[in-house]
Amino acid sequence: MNSFKSVLALSCTATAIFGAFKLIGFDDQQIAADDAPVKGVSLNPATEIGLDVALHAIGPITVTAVGAIAKGAQVIGSASGDVKTAPADPSNPVGHALTAAADGELVQVLFR
Repeated sequence: MNSFKSVLALSCTATAIFGAFKLIGFDDQQIAADDAPVKGVSLNPATEIGLDVALHAIGPITVTAVGAIAKGAQVIGSASGDVKTAPADPSNPVGHALTAAADGELVQVLFR
């Protein structure tokens, strides 16, 4: 189950198809590289190009972990559109983990 409390919501016009609760870049498609700049988290899937989709930009949200993530760890976007533990000096951190998670589990992140 996903939960979020959006402090700031944005929108995008999908330039590619993507799933719900994936990290979306400023090109309005799912990020494809680790530590890429992130505009927000998709709240709905984009089932066709040109579809307007709401994005969660600031506040807590539950997303999928890539690798183990410790509570309080700084996180970045992963190439799969999910989140992972940030390296020592990330270029584009997206927030901090509010819960711990193992690989593939859901983790709550304080986004931005």
